[in-house]
Amino acid sequence: MMSLRVVQTVRGIFGACARRSVTALLCIVVAMTAAGCTVPDTASGMPPLTTVDLRKMLGNPKKLKGIQYNREVGLAFQKRVLANLPGSLSLRSNTKPFESDERNRRTTGRIKSVIPDGVAGASEGMSSPLPPIITTHPESTFIEVKAVNGIIRPSYGQWQILGMLDALSHSPAASSTGPQRAYPSLYFIVTGDTGIAPEVEVEASNRNVLVWLSFVAKTWAGRLQVTPPVCLNCWKVLKERQVAATLFGPTFSLPSLGTGGSGGLDQPILDDNLVGDPGTPGDTSPNP
Repeated sequence: MMSLRVVQTVRGIFGACARRSVTALLCIVVAMTAAGCTVPDTASGMPPLTTVDLRKMLGNPKKLKGIQYNREVGLAFQKRVLANLPGSLSLRSNTKPFESDERNRRTTGRIKSVIPDGVAGASEGMSSPLPPIITTHPESTFIEVKAVNGIIRPSYGQWQILGMLDALSHSPAASSTGPQRAYPSLYFIVTGDTGIAPEVEVEASNRNVLVWLSFVAKTWAGRLQVTPPVCLNCWKVLKERQVAATLFGPTFSLPSLGTGGSGGLDQPILDDNLVGDPGTPGDTSPNP
């Protein structure tokens, strides 16, 4: 079951949202499914987008096959989400690798770095994964957009997640000190069928890295929207520091699909155990 402190933290966050009249919608995190992971949900009734929804909304006009189709769906989702982050922050997809000794060790030297979907900074006293325009610690927040019908563990994607936590623990914000110090953050923006395993929070807390979670919801007008980020482990890392309320992102629609280009290290991919058109059975298993 969810610990009392997590429940109190989440209630406090969204109590602030309501008091500030940021929006009539209320966003909460429902934790601990039968598999023991944190999954997003919405108390307002605004349904979360799923990987199947993504397929239906994008279709397959170019008749792409298998993993090429899945990759293009993941890429289209990532680009549009990064352009419409909470607080109207817009980022381009990141291509810069960050070294990780931990990932290097776990993959026996095959993969020595991580490439987050998006990269942002961190500031002193910052209580959100998305910094103001001026930051005191660059490249200290990694943003991962995931469309995964399953659970994300530290080992996901050939130890991609553990590698990100490792790299963040050596980021500029990690060396910050004092009562209002900056903290590095790993910020997940996910579909409604994506779960975050407790091990991710444990690993992050041990490294003084904050873990944040938003999901992409379907608005009643048929558009999409990123919900306000909720901190999964602030109660453990920040102790008594208050976490400020944050905003929804702007509404957006999905772009047209690309043509199925080649993939690379940590490329976005729709990971839902389906191949090709919606409903076609198969197993791509891109992330053993």
